[in-house]
Amino acid sequence: MIAEAIERLADRVLAYDEPELTELLNHFKSRMEELEVSPAWERAVIAYFLINGIRVKNALKRGNLHKPERQPGGRPRLHLVKA
Repeated sequence: MIAEAIERLADRVLAYDEPELTELLNHFKSRMEELEVSPAWERAVIAYFLINGIRVKNALKRGNLHKPERQPGGRPRLHLVKA
């Protein structure tokens, strides 16, 4: 039940536009850095890491799209640059 609730939360966060989330990142970061331990501070920490999670996910996706091709032996396919 908790896993489903967290997945629904992730779906909701993924539905937002990344540039809008990135604008909010500094807002939550500054609230988080104040280190005023309160429910509002705790929400800021969680919000910061949710937004940062989107950024990490997108960076991982971009990295996978640009992976070098590999030969069956697991070695990268090399191209002759200069003859």
